[in-house]
Amino acid sequence: MKHRLVLETVVAFSLIAIIDLPSTWAVLGEPASSVETDRVALAGQFKMIPAQRYTINEITTSELVLREYVSGDTVFAVAWRGRRPPHLVSLLGAYFQEYQEASAAAASTGPVKRGGTRIQAPHVVVETGGHAGDVRGRAYIPSLLPPGVTTEMIQ
Repeated sequence: MKHRLVLETVVAFSLIAIIDLPSTWAVLGEPASSVETDRVALAGQFKMIPAQRYTINEITTSELVLREYVSGDTVFAVAWRGRRPPHLVSLLGAYFQEYQEASAAAASTGPVKRGGTRIQAPHVVVETGGHAGDVRGRAYIPSLLPPGVTTEMIQ
C-alpha cells in the first residue's frame, strides 16, 4: 500500500512538472544565457548574487523564488522555494528522463519517508520537500560542482 502511494506521488509530481509552464528556464548543464528570458517568462524580479566561485541568478515571483547557480557559463545547480514546484522538465532538461527513471525505481523499492525526498540518478541529484503551499527543492549535477563548492551551499 505504501509503495503504491509513493508511486502515485511520483507520477503526480511528474505530471505537474510536465504540464506546468513556462518552459524557458535555465537548464542544468547548459549555458546560462537564458536567465533574462527566464525573468521575462516568469514576470519576476531578477537579482544577481556574486559568490566566491559562482554566481546565483535569483528570480522572484509571487509564487516562486528560483535560484540558478552558474559557474563560468554553465548552470550547475538550481534551487527553489514557493507555493508550487517549478517546471522540472525545463529545469532538468536532458537530465529529466534520468531523474524520472530513478524516482520511479526508488518508489518501487522502499517505504514512504516522512519529510523530503532525495533522488540520486547517475548524473543528477534532485531533492524536494515541504508541503502544499510551501515547497522547496534543489537539483544539481555533482560532476559540475566547482572546486570548493559543497551541496550545502545550494539553497
